[in-house]
Amino acid sequence: MNDQERQEEILRLEETLEEIKKQLALSEDNCIVKQSELKETLENYWEKCGSDEAQLVETANRQRAISSLTHSTPRTLRKMLHSPYFGRIDFIEEDGSATPQEEQVYVGISTLMNEETGEFLIYDWRAPVSSMFYDFGLGKASYECSEGTIEGKITLKRQYKITNGSMQYMFNSDLKIDDEVLQEILGKSVDDKMHTIINSIQREQNQIIRDANHRALFVEGPAGSGKTSVALHRIAFLLYRDRNILNEKNVLILSPNHLFSDYISNVLPEMGEENVLRKTFYDCALESIAQLPIKLETRTFHLETVLSNGSGPEQALRAENIRFKSSRNFERILQEYIEWMQSNLVNDYPAIEFGGQTIFAKEEWKHYYLGNLASMPVIIRLEKIKQVIEDRMRPFFKKVRKEKEAQIIAKAEEVDENTIKALARIAAREEFNSFYEKLNRLTKIIPLSEYRRLFKGNWLFARSESKADFPREWQAIQKQTLTYINNGILPYEDIPGFIYFQGALQGFPVNRDIKHLIIDEAQDYTRQQFKILVILFPNSTWTVVGDPAQSVHPFLNTASFKDMSEIIGTDKSIAFRLTRSYRSTKEIQAFCQAILSDPVTVEAINRSGKLPSITQIEKLHELVPNLVHTIDNIQKEGLRSIAIICKNTYQSRKIFSDLKEQVDLTLVIDEDDAFHQGIVVIPSYLAKGLEFDAVLVINVDAINYSHKEERNILYTICTRTLHHLSLFYLGKPSPFLSEMDENLYEILPSHK
Repeated sequence: MNDQERQEEILRLEETLEEIKKQLALSEDNCIVKQSELKETLENYWEKCGSDEAQLVETANRQRAISSLTHSTPRTLRKMLHSPYFGRIDFIEEDGSATPQEEQVYVGISTLMNEETGEFLIYDWRAPVSSMFYDFGLGKASYECSEGTIEGKITLKRQYKITNGSMQYMFNSDLKIDDEVLQEILGKSVDDKMHTIINSIQREQNQIIRDANHRALFVEGPAGSGKTSVALHRIAFLLYRDRNILNEKNVLILSPNHLFSDYISNVLPEMGEENVLRKTFYDCALESIAQLPIKLETRTFHLETVLSNGSGPEQALRAENIRFKSSRNFERILQEYIEWMQSNLVNDYPAIEFGGQTIFAKEEWKHYYLGNLASMPVIIRLEKIKQVIEDRMRPFFKKVRKEKEAQIIAKAEEVDENTIKALARIAAREEFNSFYEKLNRLTKIIPLSEYRRLFKGNWLFARSESKADFPREWQAIQKQTLTYINNGILPYEDIPGFIYFQGALQGFPVNRDIKHLIIDEAQDYTRQQFKILVILFPNSTWTVVGDPAQSVHPFLNTASFKDMSEIIGTDKSIAFRLTRSYRSTKEIQAFCQAILSDPVTVEAINRSGKLPSITQIEKLHELVPNLVHTIDNIQKEGLRSIAIICKNTYQSRKIFSDLKEQVDLTLVIDEDDAFHQGIVVIPSYLAKGLEFDAVLVINVDAINYSHKEERNILYTICTRTLHHLSLFYLGKPSPFLSEMDENLYEILPSHK
């Protein structure tokens, strides 16, 4: 690139910024007008409320939507003033003409058109033509659009860094988003929010983001491969491509916890989009069983219990309980119980009689229950049958009421007609009380009571055709489960099973408005959870991302990606495997891979740093000075975001208490805690999905990390860091460290 080209680029940037400023001024004026119109509409609503209320509400909602849309334009333009574009390709379309025209395509956060000439100054990064910036180098290239495949040739590919409207640098590149850009981005210090990656999307990521041919995408990749970022950018792409039929209220992200949900909350607004709905599976559970007279064990409390309770017989039984409740065996047992209730519940129901007459014959229970009502949930069927019986009872009730009226009149106790009728109704109801109590007992099903029956006695095992599905510890599991439920707690491992069971009995709270569902950290979901989500969101397409190596629950039987695909059940699905990790230095990545018993193939970004360090603490009181010394050295290197990650909350509280007088730090132990930049102390299960400049892992000893189920926990903790990793242990090191190649880390002496 010569000086003349550089000057031309600077001039073009200035002209583009002027156009943005002009459009921003017009847009802000338009905002004021629309806000005034909305205010006037709302004032009219209150003044004219009652004249044509429906019309006024519709008008107000439309004005509010227009106002919101109008306000989004200035927000986007202000972002573009800061950095209007980041890339350019020059493209010659092969259209068969003798003199094909070369088009300059500048790629940025949003489309900008010269309103006087109609010229595209910037193309939205999600536009079809922009895909070539991510997918191709110089030479032959193509893109898909509504007219089909457009083929041609890229003659120039250029990248820019523009900050605060000023050109920092520009350079020509060839095959891919240049490593210089990646190196600069990855070398930065992180803060308390995830950010957009539109200027560094890689080709394999772009394929996932822009996929338009599949209803379900399954994305597997190692820590730091950009799975969550890709999923969020896919949302932005879908909102852009399907803007006439899809808005932010039609998209739901299921995150592992609220802390992570807040961490990713900036990404879509940075791209000019409104934030979509964000929940956890636990939130969905609360909505599904909101009226339940029992508390649900939260995921945070559950993981804390599982990771803190040692290895006594009660804890070992809880581990087996969790394994069983998340297994296919329990699925089959539960399904067998549901099918029995759907087919045989009323087999032994008696005839309903009153006054010596049969109101509802014994055979009629099965006739109705397994006849026209068979497609309905169990509870709805029984309610319908109850209505039939009550309808048949009306003449009897009317007759008794008339008799009571006559008795009251005969006694001359009342003369007012309304009072006589009211007293007669009360007297008649009393006579029918025992009848309706019996009817209610037969037709009222309480899902929690029926679920509780699973764990009482041997009746289910005796009746089951799948006796091999019951674990050896079945009776002990029954007892432990009943203890929790009788104490007013539904254990975490029972929540998916109970939601499915209750839904099968009374129907699910189906949400047909969700058209796209993102499942993040999918490796932590069980098969039963996926079965529930498929039912809850029947109109949804899916993006499912996860990494089996980052499953932090040591006992849960989670769904494989194959299981997920089978349960979602679409023939239009595709699986992607990301193999390149962008987060950690190659030294840290090599160390983390060595923790796993079955390492995955990971292509590390070419970014070097220090070896991870391991320090043996000889006495417990030496841990704090070692942490203070390490933090001081990290901060001298200019790194700001530091996490001290512990296995559980108990350890987190302890180290926070020991450190807080010497270091300015924040304790994060609940998923609703605010997450701030700086130094944090956090348990392993809340650190998942987050990233930090530096990570300090404490208590990496043979007590805390020795069982095979704990490998993934340590791996997940260590992969949170970009630049620095230090581990500390007292006594014997974790076998996951002692069996590791000594060339992958350095041993540092204890700082006393």
